Amino acid sequence: MTIRKKEDYIFCQGEKFQVEFYFTGVGKMPAKEYLENASLGVKVKLAALVKYIAEHGRLFDITKFRQVDSKEKIYEFKPAGHRFFNFFYEGGKIIITNAYMKKSQKVSKKDLEKAKTMKKNYIARVKGGIYYEKS
Repeated sequence: MTIRKKEDYIFCQGEKFQVEFYFTGVGKMPAKEYLENASLGVKVKLAALVKYIAEHGRLFDITKFRQVDSKEKIYEFKPAGHRFFNFFYEGGKIIITNAYMKKSQKVSKKDLEKAKTMKKNYIARVKGGIYYEKS
């Protein structure tokens, strides 16, 4: 079990939200790793979207951010042709789970299922006291 340091997983700290990258039990961060391999344009666009929502609390443009699963409350940031799944969590957190390159009009079911699994895993580990480092 690997617990990451805050400087590794916090993407943006804003007035309304803290946006974080999800990390697995062995410390991997799928969305951050995906972003590190993306073009500079994608990095800049995602950073702008994340900063906006972190500061203002809402992003109404569905071409940039929207809910993709109403039951599980999974959302996606949409910089260019890329999708970054995320969810809101108590304490003003947005957790970015995973990402993929959009290839069709439909949401990738496989990647959406991964996001749902990561959300469940995150909640179980937080509630179990084994996700965040102890202060």
